[in-house]
Order: sequence, then structure tokens, then C-alpha cells
Amino acid sequence: MKFDCILVPTDFSDDASRALETAIQLAKLQSGRIVLLHAYPIDLPITYPGFSGGALVPDEFYRELRTQADAHVAQAAQEAARSGVSVTGKAVTSPASAAIIAEAEHLPADLIVMGTRGRTGLKHILLGSVAERVVREAPCPVLTVKAEH
Repeated sequence: MKFDCILVPTDFSDDASRALETAIQLAKLQSGRIVLLHAYPIDLPITYPGFSGGALVPDEFYRELRTQADAHVAQAAQEAARSGVSVTGKAVTSPASAAIIAEAEHLPADLIVMGTRGRTGLKHILLGSVAERVVREAPCPVLTVKAEH
């Protein structure tokens, strides 16, 4: 199987960094390219003027959040590209699993390489994990990579 386009979701964690290292090695072997994706959902409570306890979030907050996300993923892509592989970065405002699946379909990606941080107990049962959702719904193979601890 040829991996021309490898999608690497990142939250900038150790697991995500390890996944990126793995993707770089695969891309080098196959002369592929990497798309580094950072999804950052904005989960702010809905507030209304006039209700006690509510506060309006200024538009500048969203612009600054977008600017910081774009800069962070661009820097990570630049650093990864120093390995000699073509790497582009993209930041999106969306829940992670939905963003990853949509981007994999849009590219289209030949492979998704992503980190996984295991959840345990009730949190895992109620929420599942981004990696599990992506593995179930992705349009292409998914390789999950765990950081060494």
C-alpha cells in the first residue's frame, strides 16, 4: 500500500509528537507528504446579555485564538519539514474526531497516524476517545501510536 498523503492530527502532546515522528519515517520511505491537523473546539457556555453570571466573549478573543492556533501548527509543520519531508499545517475550529474524519475524506488521506492517550473508567465509557472514534469512522487506515512513558 502506498501512502502518498498521511494525515497527522496533533494536540501537541507527547503522543502526538511520537505519531508525527512515525509518520515522518513512513513518508520518507514512500516519498509521501504529511498534513498536520490541529482541531480546537471552542466550548464556551452560551451566554446572554442581561442574565446574571453571563458574559459576552469579545470577537477579539476568537481572532486571537485562531491566530495562536495557526501559528502553533505552522511552527510544528516547519519543524517537522526539517526532516526532509513535505509537511503542511492546518488548524480548524471543530471537535477533533469530526475534523480528522472530514479532513481525511477531503484530502483524501491514504493513512492517518495519530497518538492515543488511554482513558479509563467512567470517563472512557461516557466519552470514548478521539482515536477510537477515528478508527471506527475513518475512510482510510489508521495507525495509532502511544508515547513511551
